[in-house]
Amino acid sequence: MSITIHCPKCNAGLKLPDRTLLGRTGRCAKCRHRFVLEEPDEVQLELAEVPPPPPEPMVGTSPRWVPDAGSPQNAPPPEYPVLPSVNAPGAQTNTAAMAAPSLEIAPAGPAFPQLNAESPESEEGTVTDRIRGRRKKKSRTGPIVVGVGTALFAFCMLGLWWQRNDDNNPVAQDDQPEVNEEWQEEKLSMATEDEDARRLSPTDGDPIPLRYMPFTPHLVIHIRPSELWAPKRRHGETLANLGELAGWLKQDVIERITRFQPEEIEELTIAMNFGARMSEPDLAAVVRLRNEQTMSDLKGKRLKGELRTDLTTAEVMEHNDYAYTILDRKTFVVATANLSIELSEVKKVSREPSVELEVLLRESDRKRLVSMLFDVQNIDAHKEFVLPDDMQMLAEKFVLWFGEDVQSVCWSMHLTNEAMFMETLVHNTNASSTLKVNRSMKGGLSKLPGELAEMAKMMTPTAIGRRQLIGRLPAMMHGLALGTKISVASDFVRMTTFLPDKAAPNLAAAALFAWNQSLTTDFDGPAPVAVVQQKIPDKVVDRLKQIKVYVDYARTPLNQVLNMISEDIKTPIELDGSALMLVGITQVEKQTMSLGDVPAITVLDRIVSTEKFRGNIVVIVDEQAKKITVTSRPSAEEKGLEIFDTKQ
Repeated sequence: MSITIHCPKCNAGLKLPDRTLLGRTGRCAKCRHRFVLEEPDEVQLELAEVPPPPPEPMVGTSPRWVPDAGSPQNAPPPEYPVLPSVNAPGAQTNTAAMAAPSLEIAPAGPAFPQLNAESPESEEGTVTDRIRGRRKKKSRTGPIVVGVGTALFAFCMLGLWWQRNDDNNPVAQDDQPEVNEEWQEEKLSMATEDEDARRLSPTDGDPIPLRYMPFTPHLVIHIRPSELWAPKRRHGETLANLGELAGWLKQDVIERITRFQPEEIEELTIAMNFGARMSEPDLAAVVRLRNEQTMSDLKGKRLKGELRTDLTTAEVMEHNDYAYTILDRKTFVVATANLSIELSEVKKVSREPSVELEVLLRESDRKRLVSMLFDVQNIDAHKEFVLPDDMQMLAEKFVLWFGEDVQSVCWSMHLTNEAMFMETLVHNTNASSTLKVNRSMKGGLSKLPGELAEMAKMMTPTAIGRRQLIGRLPAMMHGLALGTKISVASDFVRMTTFLPDKAAPNLAAAALFAWNQSLTTDFDGPAPVAVVQQKIPDKVVDRLKQIKVYVDYARTPLNQVLNMISEDIKTPIELDGSALMLVGITQVEKQTMSLGDVPAITVLDRIVSTEKFRGNIVVIVDEQAKKITVTSRPSAEEKGLEIFDTKQ
């Protein structure tokens, strides 16, 4: 007959097939506790009929031993612990364990072993007593844990001492890792080449300062206006070849925003902060003047505006779309009017540049005439706010040319007495490397002349001089690529370029003409048929009268107009800038006229007949030297030169 025994630890029910297993050691299938299988109290769980409950609650009694049938009435109870009855108060029945019990039987031992009081199997009493006993037993593990923790701490300290002692000892030759000597030599060679390229810089200034900016700059343009607009021939030619871009920078940016002339500003740092896509970016500029100004002149005449009385941290004046705050008598900050609050805190709060620009900003030079730092992806995403409509396609091609390996770019330019110096620093993305960008830049420069040659074939400028200048653009770019030194630094690629005295303005003019012509060229159509070149007369006067040039000038500098005429008539035209300065005329005086195809002499006559030039500028034709000179009348008369009559 099967019986059920409860585990003294978890009270799970264990079903035995018969009583022959009593007295042996078993293991609970639920909690894995080992205990002696003992006879349970005389409570039959297999009764088919349960007696009805009494009408009143029964009063519980303590467990007692009931002798089996046939035993003497006064037989003593057995000498082993008795498990509590399933109906005893405080007992719990695990029905799940009773439904499917499992039991592990230990090897046979004494039928009823005598257990001492200190053995875990000798726990007696109620379930509460046994739980208390186990708690007392667990509380004795505290000193053991402390001892184990102390041993672990001592072991860790011993390991640290051993490691330090091992680091101080020389490593055996056999334990040293293998070194790639070729790669180490290549890195040393690249570092040496980059250091040599860095020393080619004609300037040695500090990095471009971004202090006093009211936001985190994403695009930075740093200019030295007083030097760039200085009355020097090289600077004047460079600005003239920039065309409308130079005029926009001077009038729409410098004069309108700063309210100072370029000649009065020593340093101008312009920054833009791009927000969400399709939102207009914020603009700010730090202006550092050449000479100190009086505070009354700054506040009352130059930067006059309405004072914000609600801002107590600093004085901020608002005028139209911009706000101003004065730092000292030579320095002030201007920003869009929506940044008035941030503008009042620029003395105390310093905004750091974006992570993409920080690497290249450390390598910038504030003494360069022009520097520009930008993030390539930001320019592409906000090109409609950075560039005019007709130059947005250029931005797209610009981004595609750099590719996905380039994160940010720092371009700078400086003019010396002998050449134009340009430096381009290219910082790679996290997914790329400097070596990969190096290969990409070399490949892009080598392919650029061929791409420009294919584009030039599709362009058909009406002026001969422009057509020839655009046709030479691929050769110029090939020379540019050959004259560019590319070196690899730790975080960026450096491209250093030197252009000779005459090559720099010609390249700028050719690039500007090619860009303007590309806006009206259908590159998807068939290539135009080549036009037979007309014969050039021998005499300079005949060239002026017979060769026609296309005239459509809109605020084009005088020296640029004469260069185009010179290209068309195949005759050098020299502009005596020093002589013109004697009569108060510069080489970059703007010319606006639209005559179409007219003889070259007609254009010269129109120039010398303007109100400002009349009586001051004359044309000298030298048939022997096959050249034309444009100079001032006092200089020509002093030298005894024959003045050419443009009314012929």
